[in-house]
Amino acid sequence: MTDTRKKSQKGDYDLEQAVSFGFVDYYVNSENRMGCPVNTYFPGNGLIGQKASRVNLANNSCDIESMLRGTGTCNMVQTQSPIVPDIKQIRSLNLFDSQPVQLPEPMVVHKGQRPRW
Repeated sequence: MTDTRKKSQKGDYDLEQAVSFGFVDYYVNSENRMGCPVNTYFPGNGLIGQKASRVNLANNSCDIESMLRGTGTCNMVQTQSPIVPDIKQIRSLNLFDSQPVQLPEPMVVHKGQRPRW
């Protein structure tokens, strides 16, 4: 007997494969941003701190994390070479231009200027 379920028809199979491929492409494709910002900035004046991915902070973030955790330090066969961090230069984003701070002259108290002292 032949299968008469709707799922076994050619058009429905192609539709199911397209949905499945679109789902995988949405999560795996590096061109798809999926909530990642296009530009990354450090918070400047007027902003609070943000969460930043390790990928946005350094180009070799996995190597840096492995070094900090000590992964491979006990390997006697192949010793690790020192890791040089490749940190990205990230600018800060300011909402407004701040004015320069003006500090007053330091206060000098001379003897005999205060009553009872």
